[in-house]
Amino acid sequence: MPRFSRTPAFKDRPVLFIDLEMTGLDMSRHEIIEVAALLTYPPKFDIANSYYIRVLPTHLDTADPDALRITSYDRQNWADAIPLRQVLVELSQFAPDCILAGWSVQNEWNFLIHALEAEKLPYFFDDKMIEVWSLAYARFYGSTEMERLNLANTAKLLGIHVARHQPDSDIRATHEIFKRLIF
Repeated sequence: MPRFSRTPAFKDRPVLFIDLEMTGLDMSRHEIIEVAALLTYPPKFDIANSYYIRVLPTHLDTADPDALRITSYDRQNWADAIPLRQVLVELSQFAPDCILAGWSVQNEWNFLIHALEAEKLPYFFDDKMIEVWSLAYARFYGSTEMERLNLANTAKLLGIHVARHQPDSDIRATHEIFKRLIF
């Protein structure tokens, strides 16, 4: 079984803000079809590099039609998509020994681990993650400004533009929310 990386110290690790779009929420039936990632480094967490790719689906027959609608999946738009294994290798080279971060990154974490294990590839990220939703929860818990805590409402409250379910927009908004909440 692949192991999580253990070096360098957490304060020196790159932080990879990542957003995946999938054909549904069940790892056993659904697959990753889009990846957007921003590579950042402490202590300022400015964007050092970005990665965006569409992933070639292999079993659309099990896809949730609602997920395909939400992600705007269209075969023509995925004409330049690449195989999942290639995406995972590229991500591991793009951000080795990183800490994953995202709005509600547990889902991305689960799908990535499932994909890496299926492809028999090592984990390229730490065994800890940064969930921006949790930071927002702590910040806005006592606030009357927020009725429903989600990415769109948090971005709006902080004056950040986001085009929902477009991974590059979602992850850029998540990154900006993170920076505003910690600095």
